[in-house]
Amino acid sequence: MNDMQTIAFAGAFLKWQDEVLLMQRGKHKKLGPGLWAGIGGHIEQSEINSPLTACLREIEEETGIQFMQIEKLQLRYFALLKHDNALHSIYYFSGILKEKPNLRETSEGKLHWIKLKDGINLDMATFMKSFYLHWINNISDTSLHCFLDSNIHLLT
Repeated sequence: MNDMQTIAFAGAFLKWQDEVLLMQRGKHKKLGPGLWAGIGGHIEQSEINSPLTACLREIEEETGIQFMQIEKLQLRYFALLKHDNALHSIYYFSGILKEKPNLRETSEGKLHWIKLKDGINLDMATFMKSFYLHWINNISDTSLHCFLDSNIHLLT
């Protein structure tokens, strides 16, 4: 029997006017080195029942942005991916920043303000690119969208 590990992640696209705050992940990262993503990371064991709590913690750790600086933070995307011997569940939110904060250094990668339309040309993981493309074309949509990895099959 396979010993399948489960890992949960939470992240967000944070918008300011016609820009989004994205991170180019560090080359040293185990998952997605050098790829672009929103702000986020692992959900800690104590946060397993609240991806929003994990998302807010990750945002503050990586950017210094606090929850009161974000409006309309909503869960928009969920992905279930199989990677090696692990099942990754990914919760992705989107929100609007009340003001444009200065960027700071982070050990996770490099933060950048990117024009929304320019983000489509960045090198992202497949699920992240799907989230991003849908998000920029449906920013006012508040429904939850799901993405299943092609390595996961549903019984029919």
